[in-house]
Amino acid sequence: MGKITLIVVCLLILGMTNAIPIDLLQAQVSEDAGTTDSPQSGTGKITLGVVEDVILSPWNISFVARIDTGADLSSLDARELVVRNNVAEFKLGKRWDHRRLQLRVVEWAQVQTAMGTEKRPIVEVSICLGSKHFNTLATLKDRSEMMYPFLIGRSALKGNYLVDASLSRAARPVCLLHSSKTKEFVAASFE
Repeated sequence: MGKITLIVVCLLILGMTNAIPIDLLQAQVSEDAGTTDSPQSGTGKITLGVVEDVILSPWNISFVARIDTGADLSSLDARELVVRNNVAEFKLGKRWDHRRLQLRVVEWAQVQTAMGTEKRPIVEVSICLGSKHFNTLATLKDRSEMMYPFLIGRSALKGNYLVDASLSRAARPVCLLHSSKTKEFVAASFE
């Protein structure tokens, strides 16, 4: 950890983010992306393992996600899913205190499963994966019987990531997220 990183981390812990220019924080996150927290290949892409920690914003909810290069779209665990007026309302699992979320449905997809095809709502989610924060599409499905509540598909990975099947948790999420409550940028990391 570099000297600037240590200073930034200390100030973040003390809640003194107003003392740090946002461009310094963004530069520091980008600089840190090349260290052991987010290994990069010679192409500048972040190397991921088959399992990674992901943060769903703006709620700052942490998930352990399976990186699935065989799936085109990502998929998020959605319990008691109800779609009304093009808005998907669902609960997360017990680990997340059955928190209720609402997301706008952007389209519907026919998804091929081992049991046949099923129609699923697609929503846009905002995630932090490694040092990158971005929006991606995800289907909603009750994944309570699955090992991982979040599956990250190819469309979310394209252009920014490489997957090394011999690794796991290779790129800790470290992103600056915009807080809708405080109208400021806050640092998010997996806990």
